[in-house]
Amino acid sequence: MSQALILIALFAAAAVAAVVFADVEHEGLFLRCLKPLDERVSVKLLLRVWGPRFEFFVRLLLVATFLDDSFRAATHFSEHTKQIGGEHGYLSPLAAASPELAIVIATVVLGVGLLAQSIGSLCLLALSQPDIATRALIGWAIAQPVLYAQLANVEFVAESLSLIGGLLILLAHISEQAKRDGRRVPLGGGELCAPDGAAEVAIARTQLLGRLLLPAVYLYHAGLILLQDVEVKHRKNHSFSMFVVDLGVFAALVLGCTLVAVGLKSRTVALSLAVLNFGFVCYQHPFLGYVWLSGGEWKYDEDALRKEIPPVALPKDMYPEEFEAWHILDLHRYYFFHGLSTSGALLLLAQFGPGEIAVETDEVLLGDVQRARD
Repeated sequence: MSQALILIALFAAAAVAAVVFADVEHEGLFLRCLKPLDERVSVKLLLRVWGPRFEFFVRLLLVATFLDDSFRAATHFSEHTKQIGGEHGYLSPLAAASPELAIVIATVVLGVGLLAQSIGSLCLLALSQPDIATRALIGWAIAQPVLYAQLANVEFVAESLSLIGGLLILLAHISEQAKRDGRRVPLGGGELCAPDGAAEVAIARTQLLGRLLLPAVYLYHAGLILLQDVEVKHRKNHSFSMFVVDLGVFAALVLGCTLVAVGLKSRTVALSLAVLNFGFVCYQHPFLGYVWLSGGEWKYDEDALRKEIPPVALPKDMYPEEFEAWHILDLHRYYFFHGLSTSGALLLLAQFGPGEIAVETDEVLLGDVQRARD
């Protein structure tokens, strides 16, 4: 019930933000608030100084999960190797026949993934070979659920798809910048192309694919609510008020996902969700509050940790309740940074727009800011 109320508040706030940001006689209420600021400090100057810093911050959020995951893999390399090449990992059939070979292959694969995540993230932050770095991160985001045998973990796969959507939007933006500068276009393969050339078509399709993948995690939550209602519809404790609440959350989730997917007020919804998603992740996975250092040893709040264990796909003979406290904390930590990256992906859509294949291709989020930029 508490999660449902949080999701209602999330999308209600998104709807309120859409009203606040909406145009009123070609000038939104929020935009009028910029005029006193512009009288004291030039908005154009603020954009020149803080624009690159904000773009760096968005990229940092996007790659947060890759940086954290590469650090976790480097500090617990042997454990991750056993997860991939052990009897419960992706290489379990090979491990049964030749465990030594499975561990060797797992070591190589994990090493490649570690390099792809760490170097790719740093290159993306520094904008050094950003197209190659983005492709490397997309490749690892696709391979990770397979390697760790988490394809049955629907929430993990959905969050990975949302993250891939953000990376695709960033890749399209990188290609669009290269096209404007007359450089080689990563998605087109050639130099500066005509407006109807292959590069522009590829950029538009990449933006569309990224926008379609971005709300995957919210579609998962909508489906989860629907399945829960089906499971408990015959229970006596499932009151009509709870059903109405669940129905409202489901409708709000589907509406928000639809707006993002079709590109209608998608920048406004994405900006609202990015901020609210950050708050939801901090509430759902506050891993720093579950551990503290006392007497040179790490202590865990096991009651709080075991109260709600994050989802994870396990073999039939294993259960999450058997996990040690540090393992549960590690899951909370992973989902926390994954959520941060999802917020970064949403901010990318708010920053760059839905692309050419959208219902509203010319949506202006902050009119005064856009005029100052122009």
